[in-house]
Amino acid sequence: MENKKLQSHWLMGCMVCLVFMMFSCSSDSEEVNPFDPSKPIVCESFYPSGGPISTQVILKGSNFGSDKNAIRVFFNAKEAPVINVNKDHILVLAPRLPGENVKIKVCIGDKESTFDGEFDYQIQTNVSTICGGDASAQTNPGAITNLSEAQFNSSLNGGICVDKVGNIYFEIDSHNSSFLRYVANLESGKLVLIEELGVFLTTPIVVYDDVNDRVYHMQTNIANNEFWYYDPNNNFAQLGKANVTYDDTKYLVDGMGIWNARRAVAMCPADGKFYSRVLGGDFYSFDPVTATGNRLTLVYNRANGQPEGTPIDTKDGETFGMVFDKNNPTILYYTNSSQNCIYQLDVATCKISILTGRASMTGAGHLDGTLAQAQFNDPRGMVKDSEGNLYVCDAGNHCIRKINISTGYVSTVAGLPQQPGYVNGTSEVAKFNRPIGICIDKDDILYIGDCDNHAIRRLAIE
Repeated sequence: MENKKLQSHWLMGCMVCLVFMMFSCSSDSEEVNPFDPSKPIVCESFYPSGGPISTQVILKGSNFGSDKNAIRVFFNAKEAPVINVNKDHILVLAPRLPGENVKIKVCIGDKESTFDGEFDYQIQTNVSTICGGDASAQTNPGAITNLSEAQFNSSLNGGICVDKVGNIYFEIDSHNSSFLRYVANLESGKLVLIEELGVFLTTPIVVYDDVNDRVYHMQTNIANNEFWYYDPNNNFAQLGKANVTYDDTKYLVDGMGIWNARRAVAMCPADGKFYSRVLGGDFYSFDPVTATGNRLTLVYNRANGQPEGTPIDTKDGETFGMVFDKNNPTILYYTNSSQNCIYQLDVATCKISILTGRASMTGAGHLDGTLAQAQFNDPRGMVKDSEGNLYVCDAGNHCIRKINISTGYVSTVAGLPQQPGYVNGTSEVAKFNRPIGICIDKDDILYIGDCDNHAIRRLAIE
């Protein structure tokens, strides 16, 4: 092992020297070696043949010119930063997550050329902690706290959101008939308590409108239809306050079930409405502009008050995660915790089917594989990345799962299945303890509400 480390360090040192020698005189050659648009770009070879994000890659060829600002280099569709260039070499950094079967292409003006062979991009997954992690903490943070010092004395609620400027919204149950809602910001390194929500027989949730970049407050109690969104530029002031008026207020859930029935809401990019599944299998939508809502699943006969038709979903199970498809904006994916599966619903036709998992209360398990093979155990929060892949908090398995929609394959991204714990590090060692909330930022960095570890975790796939 020690010999391998020495060999690796020696190779890295040689490469640094080689890069220095090749580009040390490039500033003197800008006028001597201009790009000739009458000639083709020639791509000969690149080194190294693979590596993770930010790997220095030397591209060898000819007619590159000497103006790095005129050159664009792509690893598949992802553009790579160009560090330096001379007439026959370009130095670039491997971009983040370029995909599979990576081809490197050089573009100058209207000329382009692609290298033979593929760059072997090596994915690195790392889990770290944003705040919390000490489940034995005795108090909760006050108004403003350094993220590195923030600890929580109770578990996290399900909802967690991040807006486009990097504010991470989440809440914890204070065990004092109230919930504390916080905003964490990595750039400032601060945790801010934005409000204490006094509640009775309900639970507040935060919902991200990824169409309009707004974070909303809502309630799980389906008899409480108030909502508002926050202004991060004005001390998180509450804007757009209203109460939704529905065309049909008959609910399938009985008794106390209505108090905790609505646990997830998603914005539809096709019609600008929020959609929600409530306990009992019923679906609703509402327009946040007009504050009017509609029932999707049952139409009641106004004359006798009896339902016409049947629910389009099982009455069993709660939904904690809802996501609209990136490429099919009427397709809604949603988790069902006790059915241990993920469904898909076409909100335009109300047709429903199982995407993956075993639709059964006894079908819990952990199995990676095709959509038809995969098994989950109490799936909770869910988000999509910029490529349209889904990430799910598999709470009962204590890990984060990935559903690749294009390939139809389910994999475990981080966490050791059925092994609860609290460990930061690579995907091979990282541990969670009942992760339930998840969100994703503009750079596809995941933030996870690690419930029983009382922590907000960061999961970077690079």
